[in-house]
Amino acid sequence: MTTVIEYVRDSRTPLRADLSPADALVLSCLVYVDFHALPGPRSPRGCLLREVAQASSIPSLYRYSLASHADRPLLEAAGASARFGGLRVRDAVTRLTSRPLAQFGAVTFVDEAGATYVVFRGTDASAVGWAEDARFGLDFPTDSQRWAANYLEYAASRTDGPITVIGHSKGANLALYAAAATPPALEHVYAFDPVGFPAPVANGGFFESVNGLMRIYVTAGSWVSPLLPLPAPATVVASSWPGPFSHNPYAWRCQRSSLAPDHRPPSRSGLFLRAVLSALLRARPTRIGTT
Repeated sequence: MTTVIEYVRDSRTPLRADLSPADALVLSCLVYVDFHALPGPRSPRGCLLREVAQASSIPSLYRYSLASHADRPLLEAAGASARFGGLRVRDAVTRLTSRPLAQFGAVTFVDEAGATYVVFRGTDASAVGWAEDARFGLDFPTDSQRWAANYLEYAASRTDGPITVIGHSKGANLALYAAAATPPALEHVYAFDPVGFPAPVANGGFFESVNGLMRIYVTAGSWVSPLLPLPAPATVVASSWPGPFSHNPYAWRCQRSSLAPDHRPPSRSGLFLRAVLSALLRARPTRIGTT
């Protein structure tokens, strides 16, 4: 078994519309790099990932990073790899607002075969990002969820090729929401240890259009994915870190191009936190708005 960075370094063939679960996990980590800090990746034309990697020493790329010690080595490894270096990076967005309270990041990758990967960022190191997290479960949809749907619709308007939507943590929540709320046909939706959804949404018909397309992965020790219901069954994967620290995707274990399975049951701590949150939401039900 290998780490995400080791998987990237060991990859030998270019990505050409053959995205694997390990590839999707790599992209869900790369989006924590603030590509919007550079003019090339934030432009509609974009630039190659190997070109971005040449600027890996610029501090602003990691200004909102929670794992800068890993984000930079991953960017450098991906830029140097045969599999990821040729990806075109474009339409990078970073948006932080206090009114409305929202933190949003997204980027589009396009591989050499024309397949498009729309990737949403999870909670970053900004105070706004952490404050916004408290709204999930209380309001639906949130402003960042609406922004994600708009971004996906824009990305879809720019390609005729297949589209895959990807995210980790809050970014996985945004990926699931955007995929269900946006018309374009999709290949898959990869959601890594996602923040869930209010029960009336997760258990209702909102995700009917993406049934069969959702690929949800969680860790046994996570405290994130158990908090709110998920819209589809999840696969439990192995992490080298215990308990809540297993949420960090850099600790997940790759098994060739797949993710290594973990057959342990969910942690009691995660289930307890879910019970507490459910009790709180019964006292203050979720505000359901229009999508």
